Amino acid sequence: MRFIGIVILILNGIIFGQEMAFFQEDITFRIDNEYFQVDGFYWFSNKSGKRLEKSIYFPFGNSPHSKAIDSINVLNISKNTTADIINLSGRGFSFLLEVAPGDTEVYRIRYREELTCDSARYILTSTRRWNKPLEQAEYKLIVSGGVEITGFSIEADRIYGIDGERIYYWKRKEFMPENDMIFHFEK
Repeated sequence: MRFIGIVILILNGIIFGQEMAFFQEDITFRIDNEYFQVDGFYWFSNKSGKRLEKSIYFPFGNSPHSKAIDSINVLNISKNTTADIINLSGRGFSFLLEVAPGDTEVYRIRYREELTCDSARYILTSTRRWNKPLEQAEYKLIVSGGVEITGFSIEADRIYGIDGERIYYWKRKEFMPENDMIFHFEK
């Protein structure tokens, strides 16, 4: 009987994980002489017949040498409401994700970090917790203010120059990140 209870608990976890899906992201990074900024759109769907709520942990990629993250904002674009930030620390924060039955919600997450070293990191590998690759992912890095990129953890697909800024672009389908996005630069 105890064995059956354990199996039911495991299956409930698997089923819940399949009901809520994180399936797409579109993120713009900016690096200038002072800050690393993140402005991302994240798509979540609820494939179940009931309203789902889930606490989502959003990790920061900052190093021990970086200063505090500021200007954090989480907005539910679909409902035009601000999500409450909970459990904020120097390593990340959580927010409550709410999705109606059979619906999709888009959240916009923005924050800014003061640069104190020669690299900036954004955590991509946390996608693995969803046990499913992103159907689509797009990333853009905009560099200005005399900053020069010296390397990446993931090479850009394209590079553009517009109005004195360099724009690096990545596009992926069925993307299960093996590495975090790390930008190395010189000021």
